[in-house]
Amino acid sequence: MQGWAKVKPAAHYAGISERILRNWLKSGLKYSRLPTGTILIRFADIDQYLEQFSNSEDRVDQLVSKISKEFCAN
Repeated sequence: MQGWAKVKPAAHYAGISERILRNWLKSGLKYSRLPTGTILIRFADIDQYLEQFSNSEDRVDQLVSKISKEFCAN
């Protein structure tokens, strides 16, 4: 999706509450504030922000295997 959204539609897009989205803004999600005080967030910036939390299944499987081997060795 392209374009910009206010807080409520941006939160809906991400599948989260407005409160969590506002926490994301404090944590580094990029946004623009208009002279009227309206906050606008690009959909692409939401996607990019979420990428930092993506986890490939292969990486999880590798970590589980490593921990299991260490546990069994002790």
